[in-house]
Amino acid sequence: MKDKKLLILLLFWLIGTGSVMAQRLGGGLMLGPAFSTMSISGNDSTRFRTDFTGGVRIALIPERSIIGAEIDVLYSRQGTSSKKGLDESNNTIRYMEKSHYINVPLLLNIYLRKWNDDDEDESMIPRLRIGPQIGFCVGGNDIMEVKGKKKQQFISPWEPGSFNRIDYGVTAALSYWFVEVRYTFGMANVFKEGAKSTNHVISVTWSDIW
Repeated sequence: MKDKKLLILLLFWLIGTGSVMAQRLGGGLMLGPAFSTMSISGNDSTRFRTDFTGGVRIALIPERSIIGAEIDVLYSRQGTSSKKGLDESNNTIRYMEKSHYINVPLLLNIYLRKWNDDDEDESMIPRLRIGPQIGFCVGGNDIMEVKGKKKQQFISPWEPGSFNRIDYGVTAALSYWFVEVRYTFGMANVFKEGAKSTNHVISVTWSDIW
């Protein structure tokens, strides 16, 4: 079932990029804060946590068409935060899950207006980006915080019952000038065991291309 979902997402991207009239190949950097949480079945106490994402992007940039494409390779620190009550001294205990991913989104770029003669580059045109994303978990941390003091334990995705090594989902973004707001909706279970859990990430990145 997982393979079928991933295949459908990849086909969606390939069909969209089949019509791309690329004029040149561009590359650039992305960096900014990421606000992530997990949707966990039966748990309504999860909250967003703030971290960061960054990496490189390679884009097929059209000269006059409104359709382009790109592939990104991003390091992303994700996870969730939740309150779990009080200890014997009446201190609030907060548990957090922090996960480390290498994410590879394959995006269709839709330019929301046609190019004008005075447009210096693609950043001058508002853009909608959408497509599938595959992620590779390279580790995580269980974190317990009491009165501002944190205890962390590293978790390898190769350990039984830990993080699934492969994540996938759908990414959508709006870009203008050098700023991009992106939302990624995870579709795969984050953990190998337990209740169904999926990643959800909102990022605001500075992005340049040349």
